[in-house]
Amino acid sequence: MLTNELNAPESRRLLKVIDDMRETLHYEKISLPHIVVVGDQSVGKSSVLEALSGVQLPRAQSICTRCPLELRMKNILSTEPEYATIRCEGITRNAIGGQSKTIYKDIVQLIEHYIKPQTAIVLHVIPSSVDFTTSESIQLAKNTDPNCERQLIAVSKIDKFDKGIGEKLQGIGPGSMALKLGCVAVLNRTEEEIDQNIPFDEMRRREQQFFRSHKAFEDVPERYLGSGQLVKRLALIQQERIRSTLPSIIDELKKEIKSKKSEMKQMPRQVTSEMDCWALYTDLIKKYREIINARVHGVYENEIQLKIEVPVVETTDWSRKATLTQMSNDQFDERIAFQLYNRQKECKEKLHNSFTHFSSSGYQKLVLKLLEENAGVALPNFPSFSIIERLYRAEQSKFRKPCEDLIQSYIEYLKVILIIILNQVFAEETSYKYQIIHRLTDIILRAIDESEERCSNDIKKMLEIEERVFTLDPYYMDTVNKIKKKWQEYHDSVKLNGNTKVPSTFTINDFVINVSGLSNEHQAALDVQIAMSAYCRVVERRIVDQVSQLCYYWFINRCALVLDSKLSSAFTSAILFEWMREPFDQQQKRENLKKSTDAMERALVMGQNA
Repeated sequence: MLTNELNAPESRRLLKVIDDMRETLHYEKISLPHIVVVGDQSVGKSSVLEALSGVQLPRAQSICTRCPLELRMKNILSTEPEYATIRCEGITRNAIGGQSKTIYKDIVQLIEHYIKPQTAIVLHVIPSSVDFTTSESIQLAKNTDPNCERQLIAVSKIDKFDKGIGEKLQGIGPGSMALKLGCVAVLNRTEEEIDQNIPFDEMRRREQQFFRSHKAFEDVPERYLGSGQLVKRLALIQQERIRSTLPSIIDELKKEIKSKKSEMKQMPRQVTSEMDCWALYTDLIKKYREIINARVHGVYENEIQLKIEVPVVETTDWSRKATLTQMSNDQFDERIAFQLYNRQKECKEKLHNSFTHFSSSGYQKLVLKLLEENAGVALPNFPSFSIIERLYRAEQSKFRKPCEDLIQSYIEYLKVILIIILNQVFAEETSYKYQIIHRLTDIILRAIDESEERCSNDIKKMLEIEERVFTLDPYYMDTVNKIKKKWQEYHDSVKLNGNTKVPSTFTINDFVINVSGLSNEHQAALDVQIAMSAYCRVVERRIVDQVSQLCYYWFINRCALVLDSKLSSAFTSAILFEWMREPFDQQQKRENLKKSTDAMERALVMGQNA
């Protein structure tokens, strides 16, 4: 029998390694060297297995096995009785007794599954009278082993052989197949011999007598005849297969272990107690704070790289829900410092463009009209301060819109980017994150709204302060003096060169002056225009700096950078544990991964020590 043939020390060592690995990896998808016995219904597969193992299989109604069968043989101490372990999970073609109507298709798929691995040796059981090339199992095996390098044939029902059987067994002539691993003829037990319970040793003797007594087998080499020769061939094949495939099996185990460990590493941290839960939550909030702090201070290429996705902003307050689909790509840019700077520049441009074009002829006419109305109140070359105030009030009404736009721009951006970062941080660690992120999102949005109210109030006060016309900024007088100096240079040039050789306009600080033929009234109007232009530039600089500082103070210093303190106190440990503890399906997945990894690591050690 096969166990005796495999009893050599080297064979026993290799087989023990593979057998131990097989037991360890029973539930894993790692293919180890094995022999797959396949064939059509009632061709004698079970009889071949009985001849190999010396174990009689259960029978009923002239049919032996109608289910897939796994048979493992172990060599045990001589003082103990021999036994075989048989696992049944059928190969049949026709359904009976309530079996699935798709049983044939199911069996074909099952065969394909077992013969596909390169570690599998396919033992076809084909009756002697059948054309080997037309066997369905041969056709199936060719799909995964087109060169037939892993296949051999056990020729069953040899007592019903046809003419030319000797050549056919050797791969010669019609109906034969020249397989690398060859063919071996075996004599099946008849129904009478089964009923009489003829011992397998006696059947082996009768088999040898059968081949000696028939002239058809006279010139056939011994290696093609008998179950004993089949046992020897399978033993040599199995040993060689183990040696040749063990290195690739070890490599596959290493790859699978690495993959499973990586999968476990990517799983959310295990939470089994309130203490574990609170530690995890604290770490997540700390990570959230560190990311925001880095982005606010212009650190973008640190070790934490976020995948930017459009978050679903969930909140119970519908008035605060962001319409994300209408926002520009800038809204999802995590470079907070850069984006805030761009918004401040935009505010500056809006404020600058809101002022009247003070050097225009239209504005000059307005100033002349006011000077005319002011006649008799002040000296001609000293216009009344009330004129400056009236003109400035018209400009002051334009300040509010750019400031409000800046606040709104901060709000829209921060409501998106802070929640994006929140989702990214918590998505990696928590399974049931919906309730947590929902609650934290509300806290973040509420904090931004509170900052908006305080910032708006401060900017309102700032704009009220700006109602007074006043400055100590040297920029104002510098600008006025530069224009006057330019004016004096113009007059000097006219005296030296005449009017025809001197341009009639000049520009300083974006202020264009037409100096041709200025009357006293126009000179007075020009002074007012210069004063308004210079002062409004001072106010512009002052407002842009102040509104930027106020927005940064309320939305960044007093909101984004201190969100962690609000988020840390958002839950009690009991509620947090209820929401963050590992769900059952994830616990099962983690346990299965651990068991699988442990089994593979044990099997790897076995294989490496072989």
